[in-house]
Amino acid sequence: DLDEIQKEVEQSRHKLDSLKQVELKIQKNVSGYDQKIASNKKVLRRLNQQLKKLKKEIAQGEGELTTGRELLDRARRRYLGNIRKFYLATHRSGEVFSEQVNDELQLNRQVVYLTALAGFESGNIAQAMAYLSQSSDRLAQLTGEKKKVTGLKKKKETATSLEKTRKQKEQRTLEQLRRKKSAEADRILTLQQAAQEIERIIARIERQRQESPAAVSGLPSGLSVFATLQGQLLSPFRGKIVIGFGHSQDEITKLKSFSPGITIKGKPGRIVVAVADGTVAYVGSLRGYGNFVIINHGDRYYSTYGGLGKMSVGTNEYVLAGTTLAQAGKEGLMKFELRHGREPLDPVKWIRIDSF
Repeated sequence: DLDEIQKEVEQSRHKLDSLKQVELKIQKNVSGYDQKIASNKKVLRRLNQQLKKLKKEIAQGEGELTTGRELLDRARRRYLGNIRKFYLATHRSGEVFSEQVNDELQLNRQVVYLTALAGFESGNIAQAMAYLSQSSDRLAQLTGEKKKVTGLKKKKETATSLEKTRKQKEQRTLEQLRRKKSAEADRILTLQQAAQEIERIIARIERQRQESPAAVSGLPSGLSVFATLQGQLLSPFRGKIVIGFGHSQDEITKLKSFSPGITIKGKPGRIVVAVADGTVAYVGSLRGYGNFVIINHGDRYYSTYGGLGKMSVGTNEYVLAGTTLAQAGKEGLMKFELRHGREPLDPVKWIRIDSF
């Protein structure tokens, strides 16, 4: 156990260094997203100014178009009115014979005047139509520019929103990473303290074994039936295995680590029992493990139980399989390991699956 703890301390230090490197990389990514967002905001401000100007020009163009239509309508009405007067005047001259020479001259002058006026109004209509066409073309051009700028603005807004989403994701990852860093630093301290405690436990167990092997094992000297119990042990705690035995890889740091046992998630306060007969070699508390029990099953087989609440056994007490050792802690997480000497064993291969 001591070698494993020391190995875990070294792994945790490497992991902490790796987390710092990943943190720097994420901070660089966040800074990059900030720069992109700031750049996009500048472009959006410029596009908004262009849109504001275009909207103003479009409003002005619509006003000019309305004015042009009104001018054209008035010019057409005047032209049609003059044509009507001209028509009446010319028909009157053919139907009515005037004895007065002055009346005839006056009528001729009126016809000439109406002809000239109709020509003038025809010119006004042409000008109004040209003005209207020019205003319409200008308005169509402004509308096209507005559509183009609106499209560019929408793309930039989408890009900015995407960059913000990526930044938020990186920030969440950064927060998780910092929590991991803090947890890893605490873990190193915890493991170092646990290593010191384990050293004391090992020294004590070894002294007891040397002084009185039979008393430590709880069995006649040289006799061990534990090795025959593979696949038949009771589960120490009813629940679900949330951390398995063996190697695993961190999703963020990609560092590999080794779990020498399993962690079972169950109901807080539920009883934790001995998996087999043996002698309680240690009862105490280890930082990171909570209340902790080690049972010596003889022939260098040990089982360890961590994350316990209220204890029910004491050191050197002989227990049978199924004996209540303690209640689970308030988190309902129980850490269980099996050892043959210093070698960790996969508990799942030793415990009856139906007993979980």
